[in-house]
Formats: sequence, structure tokens, C-alpha cells
Amino acid sequence: MEIRFVQLSEVAQLARNVVSAFPSKTPDALLRNMPNELVHPDEGRYLGCFDDDGTLLGSVLFMDFDLNVRGKMIPMGAPAYVSTHFLHKKEKVARTLLRVLMGYYASLGVPISCLHPFNPAFYNKMGYGYASELLLFQPKPCYIRSWGEKSGLSYAETEEDRKEVLAYYQRWAERTHGATVHHFMDPHRIFDMPYVVTCRRDGRLTGYLTFEFVEVDHYTDMYHDLAVREMLYDDVETLRTFMTFFASQTDQIERVRIYTHDPSLQLMFSNPDSGENRLHTGCIHETCRCALDYMARIIDIPGYFKLEDHCEGTVSRDFVLELQVRDSFLPANNGSFYLKVSGDHLTVCDRAPADVTLYTDIADLSSLVMGATPLKDFLAYGQMSISDKSFADDVQKAIGWSEKPKNYTYF
Repeated sequence: MEIRFVQLSEVAQLARNVVSAFPSKTPDALLRNMPNELVHPDEGRYLGCFDDDGTLLGSVLFMDFDLNVRGKMIPMGAPAYVSTHFLHKKEKVARTLLRVLMGYYASLGVPISCLHPFNPAFYNKMGYGYASELLLFQPKPCYIRSWGEKSGLSYAETEEDRKEVLAYYQRWAERTHGATVHHFMDPHRIFDMPYVVTCRRDGRLTGYLTFEFVEVDHYTDMYHDLAVREMLYDDVETLRTFMTFFASQTDQIERVRIYTHDPSLQLMFSNPDSGENRLHTGCIHETCRCALDYMARIIDIPGYFKLEDHCEGTVSRDFVLELQVRDSFLPANNGSFYLKVSGDHLTVCDRAPADVTLYTDIADLSSLVMGATPLKDFLAYGQMSISDKSFADDVQKAIGWSEKPKNYTYF
């Protein structure tokens, strides 16, 4: 068995494996660009696993991101399009490639990895914890609140518009926990959408959204759903402008599908019913759907805490925290790690007498530091244990985060 980057002469094998692994999810643009990507990597680099006859048994796309973790941009390595030969499933090819990817990024000083899972249980076994969630609201336009003013809206059509929108997104990502930046994915994610709409006040960009039309099951082609894939805004005035735009689409749009991280967005609707005709326990209307977005994994525990050396708040007392971590996938992460916490900072230290010990699996630790689940819930459900419960609030302040991650980039 040989593990190396895929060469141009092997592009047909690579494409076949990717399509058979993601038969309905492989973009045509990715396949068209694949030969060029193997020569001049831009989106990422394809690592392959080959048998002795040169058959490509599996591959994974290495993608280099910047990730906002707790208000600080740090490097992140993402595996994408994890694919195995359709005739060689269940031969641990994917596990081997993921282990190589983690070791590669850890050796470069990249302490964390994220991915969008095709099967959460599969990646959870490899130490990835649940991180971000995405909500789908789909109200009828007539039930979206209108404020009567949408004069600041326009399509992003010029090159200057594109640059301005990308700069806006980058600023948003740099202040938003969980957001990612990728030089190739960001412009494609935004501008591959059929429509990009900006909002300006006094000449200043205050937000943008992307949307596309989605067919609905009717006997006429006049009605579609409006799918809003991404919507960023500075203030409530911009949000109201967007809502007024949606509310004005009653003549051709059946429902507006809004993908968001904000559960309170339903305040913008007079009726948030999803239209799915689901009455739970007899009389409770379904208002939105919740989906797992990406998963995250610490691949270098000391490296992570050397970069993320700030607490969310000032702890009530100085203490030494021992993290006793179970990681069956990466031996270097399996064991005890010590953090000295003082004020609103922490430092990685050598073995020392610990004031409190937190016992955790690597996947749960990854979810905790990403703010997906607070420590009190891990303790309440028995997923973690702590030697002294009086330290729980301070441990949460030291290594946890109260804001859930937000991200729009799919990888």
C-alpha cells in the first residue's frame, strides 16, 4: 500500500471514486476542474491510497482554512470528498487517510480539523465532535413582516461589487466564532449562486444575501420557493429591509426558505409554521428544521491551547486543570494535559499537582471548546466527569465558549 498525492494521470480513477461516493452531491464544476486541481492546487490537494498495482483505493481532499475559534483566527485543516473505491469499501481505507491527514496537519502546527459528515457516527468514532447547527425556516411571504422600505437593495453585478461583498464576508468571519475563510471556496460559495443581493445605506454596504429559485410541486411553473442560502447583516434595519423584500414576493413565491443560525429569526414572521403539516403531540406546529452542520476535532491538544490561551471570562480563582483525555485514534492526544489558569488567560504546563481534573473523550472536548455544548450539559448527561464540581463554572469560562459556532462554507 502506498499513500501519496494523486497525479494527473490518475484523474479518471479519482473522478470515478468521488462520483461513486457522492453520486448526487458531486458538483460538475469540481469534476471539470479536477485535472487542473491536480497540477495547480487551489481548492485543495488530493491525497490517495494505492494498492501494489497502482489502483486508487481511496482519496481525501486536504483543504487549508482559517477558522475563527473563540474570536481568534487560527489555521484549520479540513478533509473533504473522502472517497473509497466502490469495490473496496469497509477495508479501513478512509480511516487510514484521515489518520494521515490529522498527523500531517498536526506536524504543521495546525491544531484543529473540521468536516461536514456524510455519517456523523462514522466521524464521531474518529474523534470529531458536534459543532455547528443550521436552521431552516420556510414561511409564506404573506407571513413575513414588512416595513415598507427596500430602496437600498441592488444586485452585486460588477467586479467592485464582488470585491466589496468578499471583504464584507471576511470582516464578518473575523468577528464571528466558528466562521471559516478560504480563498477559493468563499468567492465560489457566494458568486456561484444565481443571485447576490446587497443592501447599502448612505453608500455603505450593510449586508448581503444569496438566493436561488427552487421548484415546488404544483401544476404550474409560476410558483417556486425562494431559497436564501446565506444572509449577513450589520443591524436590524438591514434585516428589516431583507424581510420587506421577501414579504413582497407573494405573487410568485410559495415559501421563502431561509437558512440561518439564529432561532430568534422567527420573530420576523407573523406565522412561522413550516408548511410541512406536522403537528407534534397533536397541536404543536413545526416552525423550523435543525440540521447538523460541521464537526470539529482537536488534533493537537497542547498546540490548540497554546493558540487559544484566553478564557471567555475571568475565573474566580487561579487553578491548575488536568485534562484526562481519551483518544483512541491519535495516541499523542491520549492521556493527561495540564493547563494553568489565571485571571482570563491559561498556559500549557508540564505535569503538576492539579486542583481539578476533567475526564473527557476527545470528541466531547472538541465540542466543548467550540461552544456547541456547555460543560454543565456534558456533566448532567454523564458524558464528562469532574473531580470537583465546584470548579465547573471556572472550567467552562477557561476552555468553553457560550456562543455557538456559525458558518456558511460547505467543504
